[in-house]
Amino acid sequence: MARMGYGEEHEAFRRTVRTFLDREHEPYLKHYEAAGGLDREFWRKAGQAGLLGLAHTGGGDFTFYAIMSEELGRTPGTATTGSSLMADVATYILVNHGSDAQKDKYLAGILTGAWTQAMPLTEPSVGSDATAIATTALRDGDDYVINGEKYFISNGSGANLLYVVAKTDPSKGGRGMSVIIVEADTPGVSQAKIPMIGWRQGDTGALNFDNVRVPASNLLGVEGGAMKILMDTFLEDRIQIAARCLGAASRAFELTLDYVKERKVFGQRVIDFQNSQFVLAECRADIKITETMVDTAMIKLRNGEFTFEDGAILKLWATQMEGRVLDKCVQLFGGAGLMDDNPISRMWTAARIQRIYAGTDELQKVAIARGLMQ
Repeated sequence: MARMGYGEEHEAFRRTVRTFLDREHEPYLKHYEAAGGLDREFWRKAGQAGLLGLAHTGGGDFTFYAIMSEELGRTPGTATTGSSLMADVATYILVNHGSDAQKDKYLAGILTGAWTQAMPLTEPSVGSDATAIATTALRDGDDYVINGEKYFISNGSGANLLYVVAKTDPSKGGRGMSVIIVEADTPGVSQAKIPMIGWRQGDTGALNFDNVRVPASNLLGVEGGAMKILMDTFLEDRIQIAARCLGAASRAFELTLDYVKERKVFGQRVIDFQNSQFVLAECRADIKITETMVDTAMIKLRNGEFTFEDGAILKLWATQMEGRVLDKCVQLFGGAGLMDDNPISRMWTAARIQRIYAGTDELQKVAIARGLMQ
């Protein structure tokens, strides 16, 4: 059945993403695990397949990113290798806020996978309250000098193009925050991978900036403009996360349905027990509700009607839904669902990340509650 709000070009792109992941990701999962994550060759192939720089090549239609995120969620191996291609959402920052010179310098390489991106914002002691960051980028003649630490950064250890959020005027708090482009091989930049219980071969990084000197022309947008840039990306980020949750829950449900139709207990299939049928019905309802929410969000985003509260509600619901569905799927698998070589076990573990990163459940509730108090 055709999804609401998707045209033929969107469905054609979905098939392209699915084909790429089936060909270039799943068969090489053991290789990526041994290598410690996705390599440059994967990014190069993604560029050849037309999966990078969609903010530029897709005419700014975020639907393409949502489709890619959903298909990543449907790929069991991404429970091990992490958000991967979704780091390319950072291209929206460059396209919407970068200067012509910055676009000329970086966009072509982004499209081929030569440049891979990350947005270092979170710090070791600063999570949801972005305005509390301590990293500084202080003007010194024609340069900015950056000092500070960043932590829990998606694509952080492997990215070679960094959009660093720092305070160019610490006295102004959030209004003194700016985004500075830093190439990762700049002297003073160090990157390291953070081991995680979910996305074990994913790229979650820690970065350190020790007197990193970059030209003032690397300022993205205007000084003090970081909060506007961040707010402009939050809405899209909420949708892509929800789409990934939808894809993961859908795939887990399919794997579980196949399993319970084959597995027998006390002489009958697991699916023949009424309890199993009720659990599966609950999962099916959760998934269909979330599908409608994601598709509606895409339509509202295109129409300029998707609000910050809408994004908070969507992320809160979708991430909790994924957790519920994956937990029920593991229960129906029984002991087999806890085996490390069973995809469902890794998908279950990875689902827990979604309720924490990119804004915790509690932060989404605060955003929703603020609207009620006006």
